Amino acid sequence: MDDSRPFLRIEAVKWREHLFFNLLNFTCFKNSDWKHPFLTDSVRKLSPLTVIPYVVFMEIVLFRGKRYFIMLKQRIAGMLVINEKPEALYISSLAVVAEYRKRGVAAYMLKKASWMAELLNKNWLELSVSKLNVPALRLYRKSGFTKKKDKRWSLILRKEIQK
Repeated sequence: MDDSRPFLRIEAVKWREHLFFNLLNFTCFKNSDWKHPFLTDSVRKLSPLTVIPYVVFMEIVLFRGKRYFIMLKQRIAGMLVINEKPEALYISSLAVVAEYRKRGVAAYMLKKASWMAELLNKNWLELSVSKLNVPALRLYRKSGFTKKKDKRWSLILRKEIQK
């Protein structure tokens, strides 16, 4: 495991970069390590037909979220979207570019999100994750997240913010 964390930094996404952000988010999702039931090999071949609806959908879903690029030197290593709730900071999206996986990038993003939650005086850091996404579940549990709610296809996890 190559630990890149000392070289990472977080940058707010500018409005004019939203389309690029959503396209990159789609690429990370499509190339993820875990096997999504809706992204079988036959569906992956249709990705040019799915990218436009996905990008539009993500723009609507993430409209109020604060978006960040995680940079390693001048390259984008990951993306993070957060939303404020009354008592929690909610991670709407967390994605690592395939070539930077297993280098501590996701752990860095979770640490930065915890730091932001503390600055905003929130009690919890929350997120939703597919029950099938074993690598993400392993990371979140290792990072101190516990189950808040069990849904049909996903779990809502939370981590208490130490003040």
